[in-house]
Amino acid sequence: MARSIFETLTVLVVDDSIHMRRLISRLLEVIGVRHILLAADGEEAWSKFLTHKPDIVITDAAMKPMDGFVLTHKLRTLDESELCAVPIIMVSAHSQLSAVERARDLGVTDFLCKPISPRLLYERLLGVLNRPRDFIPPSALASPDRRLGDEPFEGPDRRSAVAYI
Repeated sequence: MARSIFETLTVLVVDDSIHMRRLISRLLEVIGVRHILLAADGEEAWSKFLTHKPDIVITDAAMKPMDGFVLTHKLRTLDESELCAVPIIMVSAHSQLSAVERARDLGVTDFLCKPISPRLLYERLLGVLNRPRDFIPPSALASPDRRLGDEPFEGPDRRSAVAYI
């Protein structure tokens, strides 16, 4: 019998709310994930990440003492290229553009706003598995390539221009 791609995954779920950890864990079980690690904050997640080397990290943004942004930065600046490229899905009740941009700039692979629906979680997991992104390591920070297509960008470089809105 064919095994689901989800059965082989190890997913680290990081959230300071025990209710959210249980909810996400249960949704992952329903999807077919068999190996789920739970952590209550970024520090515990960091320790579990180094020990278990999960395939995907799902982290809340706002936690204490170490939040999801700091955790993401630590993961992306690891020396081991395979570990620093782990897909990170950030979950947050704060969907302001500044939070999403900060997560993106730190190297989050995908962003999911609370409340979480089973369908959106499933789609995000499929997305990070079926469309892995190359990592472009600028100096000390590895970050997912934001270009979703396979085509290299051709055209004028507008990144150096400043836009005023």
